[in-house]
Amino acid sequence: MILLLPFLLASSHCAGPAPAPTANPSTDSATMGPDEGAETAGPHPPVTAPDPATALPDPTDTSENTMAEIDDVIVGAPRPSSGGGAVRVPITAAGPPAASRDEPVSCDAIDDDVSAADCAEFTRQKARLRPGMLAFDPPAKMTVGVTYDLTLSIGKAADAEDVRADVRREGRRIEERSLQVGAFMTANLTGTAFTIKLQGDQPAERKLGADRREIWQWQVTPSRAGQQRLLLKVSADAVAADGRRHRFALANRPVDVLVEVSAAQRREDRTKGIEDSLGRGARVMSALEKWLIGLAALLAAAGGAWLALRKFGRGKEASDEPGKPQP
Repeated sequence: MILLLPFLLASSHCAGPAPAPTANPSTDSATMGPDEGAETAGPHPPVTAPDPATALPDPTDTSENTMAEIDDVIVGAPRPSSGGGAVRVPITAAGPPAASRDEPVSCDAIDDDVSAADCAEFTRQKARLRPGMLAFDPPAKMTVGVTYDLTLSIGKAADAEDVRADVRREGRRIEERSLQVGAFMTANLTGTAFTIKLQGDQPAERKLGADRREIWQWQVTPSRAGQQRLLLKVSADAVAADGRRHRFALANRPVDVLVEVSAAQRREDRTKGIEDSLGRGARVMSALEKWLIGLAALLAAAGGAWLALRKFGRGKEASDEPGKPQP
């Protein structure tokens, strides 16, 4: 027993208490709360798993939806196209880029090629056209040399009676026609047998107010008798930012007018005709008189030459007879 005692003491010394395990902050704290020794070693923030709702999409997904989500995350980052290094210009809520707005496009509003910005404005203006009418008061008969005032009124169809009242006058007919009215209108009156002048200081192109009412007035003087024609042209226009006009619609209204000559003018024309005839007769008589005077002078010269030749011939015959005294 005494002999075994040293061996028992040696074995108890070698099998001492095992050391406590050391916690690994990189692994244990992810699944467990902080251990009691964390207060002395300093706090460690908990590591949370990523939220699936805010996770970035798979970068290998090349669909349009995925690329749009990446654009939302990386604000302002240009996205290359699939063809190489070209950068796509983003389309904002304000519309296409400025460069594309200046390029010509086919505009259905005016059936012409204009810039995209002008086309958008023309489309907006055309959408505001309203049903309307015109009233025009040309006389059925006119007299050569007499000046007449002709009036055109334009307005909405709903204000038809007011439009007619603008031009109604005693003894005048009223020519009417339906048309589209807008903010910008143009009216012109032409005729080859008339002298026509637009009254007032406003041009033929007008900008109408919210009531879409406007009046044009011309001074018209016929210059030739007979059946003549006036042509009224009215258009609803589109106006660009630089003031250039394009036509939405055109209304033509031909008006036939019988142009007469007054009694005084007929007397004057008759007198003038007689004077012209007398003048032509006087010119003929003057020419005939000159011709007769010339003929008389020619005959006188011929007679004088004949008498001189005869006298010369008689003198020669007398000198040729012998014994006959000379005269």
